[in-house]
Amino acid sequence: MKSELVTPSHLARKAVVYIRQSTPHQVVSNQESLRLQYALRQRARKLGWREAAIQ
Repeated sequence: MKSELVTPSHLARKAVVYIRQSTPHQVVSNQESLRLQYALRQRARKLGWREAAIQ
């Protein structure tokens, strides 16, 4: 899943994935949101970032 919007200069930098859940209740009640946030790491890999460049 390469994208013409992601250029080699983008891939030369780190991809930072920010995941946040404010309360324990949100972790329990928002499983879909949590799953989607963790899927962002996989999306970065599919767009071309090396695993070591994803934080």
